[in-house]
Amino acid sequence: MPRRAGEVVLRSEDDGRVLSERCVLADTLWRRVRGLIGRGELEPGEGIVLRPSWSVHTFFLRRPIDVVFVDADQIVLKVVPGLRPWRWSTCHEARDVIELRAGECARTGIVEGQRLAWAARKWRPPEGAPQAPVEAQTAPSSNGTIRVLLGTEDDRFLRLARFLLTRHQVEVESTKRLAKAADLVERHPPNVVVLDATDSLADAARAVAAIEALHPEVPILVVYDGEPPRWTTGLKVTEKWEALETLTDDVQALADDARAWN
Repeated sequence: MPRRAGEVVLRSEDDGRVLSERCVLADTLWRRVRGLIGRGELEPGEGIVLRPSWSVHTFFLRRPIDVVFVDADQIVLKVVPGLRPWRWSTCHEARDVIELRAGECARTGIVEGQRLAWAARKWRPPEGAPQAPVEAQTAPSSNGTIRVLLGTEDDRFLRLARFLLTRHQVEVESTKRLAKAADLVERHPPNVVVLDATDSLADAARAVAAIEALHPEVPILVVYDGEPPRWTTGLKVTEKWEALETLTDDVQALADDARAWN
């Protein structure tokens, strides 16, 4: 599947207000280096998310921009309004940098200490563009079995989930680095992704946003231990250890729904 620049929606976690309707993910080295160069002026509601990044420059830009530095917990660490062309700004504690049209921070009320949240904005081809074939979208394995990408830092959960899935002829690929989940989906498209949000809510949220934006055809099951994540609206969410009781059925149902939808 060709890689597409995904879009996500930036919200305020406290009240759900939309802060930016169209944030393009710049999650590769080339996209981060390129940034706004050659893109023209951002429109109100548009932005670019440099991920991961802790610095930004405005070399070669013709207009100022607003810059927001965000940490791994999606808390705003620093706001730089109206950063003029040929300037540089850094925040070493930041994990993401958000570039917005100048004046957007004041207009939408983005301030230091605020917690942000991301929601996927599913990609749609331009009107009139040819649709990808269903087999390319769902990418089932050649022998018809279901493929699952399992992202968790919990070795015990990984062993049990892998055992339950493989005994039902489900192919399992796993990663302990949730931040790499979207890259793995790109390289080896699964039918279903299972993400454990217990150890890092921020990493899980970023992984969900990236997968939904770049690969909206791949369903996601989020599991947790403790308080359920607040950013999982619209996703199937299950308590981690209870999830093991119905894991194979849930994976099968998600895969079937995805095939029917596509």
